[in-house]
Amino acid sequence: MKTFTLNNQQKWLRFLLPFPIGVVVYILILLVFDTLNQFSANFFSQEVAVTILLTFILFECLRVMFVIIDKRFPLLEKLQIEQQVSSKESNHSMRVVLVPFVSLLLSIIVISLLVSIYFRLVLIISDFGTELIVFNGVYGVVAILYAVIHVSTSFLAVHKQIHYKQEKELRKGMETDLEKFKMQINPKLLYDGLENLISIVHAQPRLAEQFVNHLSKIYRYNLDNRHVELVDLQQELILSQSLLHILNVKYNNTITFESKLPDEWLSRQIIPCTISALIQELVNRSIVNEFQPLHICLENNGEQLVLSSRHNPKIGLNGNAEWNLSLINKAYSFFSDSKQLEITQDNQQLRINIPLFEIEEE
Repeated sequence: MKTFTLNNQQKWLRFLLPFPIGVVVYILILLVFDTLNQFSANFFSQEVAVTILLTFILFECLRVMFVIIDKRFPLLEKLQIEQQVSSKESNHSMRVVLVPFVSLLLSIIVISLLVSIYFRLVLIISDFGTELIVFNGVYGVVAILYAVIHVSTSFLAVHKQIHYKQEKELRKGMETDLEKFKMQINPKLLYDGLENLISIVHAQPRLAEQFVNHLSKIYRYNLDNRHVELVDLQQELILSQSLLHILNVKYNNTITFESKLPDEWLSRQIIPCTISALIQELVNRSIVNEFQPLHICLENNGEQLVLSSRHNPKIGLNGNAEWNLSLINKAYSFFSDSKQLEITQDNQQLRINIPLFEIEEE
């Protein structure tokens, strides 16, 4: 896993970061020695370069250690496993403590070795116990802070990856639900349509020609919009007219449809085939004949679309509880969790509230 120390776009930090950190370390060492009155008179000029070099070497050692830990114990896989098992005792909490502790030990080893080489071989000084303690103390704090930043950015990066994958899977599932809705709205219509076409093709060839024309419009509409998420309401109303023509062949023109929508509403957005699917459901669930015609009205109520008709269910249907809107609502959840279809019944009137979408132009 790549963190801020390993990111290809931020490799320059490996070479630039030691300069300001090295200068800060040098200033801290100066303060400590000035306070203790133990600072050597010749410790002024080249020591800045030495602290910068020590910082660079320490950071490189820490970076190699982080790479080994990340490869040996991948943080992404551990977090995913822990989320799946919902463990209350997070194993990755040990990482928060272990990485800074190991960084401190590594800092002590590296700084002790380098400082000893510098004092013995460069300054030719054998008694540097106090200096060694000061160097280890300052660089130990730097190593711990460096490790804490590394662990923090690692967890942040991994959590972002996990959330991105979860959102991607969720969106993929919603897209699947949306596609299922688009694909499953018309199988019964096709079956019934072919049966009706067979019954009228010889007796009423002109009506059969119109029937085929409207049926082709419906399926052409479905094919044209199979990759479209939202369409104008006006397109849905045109599709509904073709659907009503086909349904009225079976029900002898006993189904009427009336739209009371203002013109400005026709540009509102809706999921393709929503209205036609609800009209089919209304027709399939209602008693429809010449004595009990079905009148369907489409109007606006606030910011919602309302599809209403007289409630006259077929025998064996138990009202609202029998409605299956799960597939349509799953399709709506692709766009918004708060927008769902609702069915209400008032004085033998059935009303279906349909949320709409309004795309804002940027």
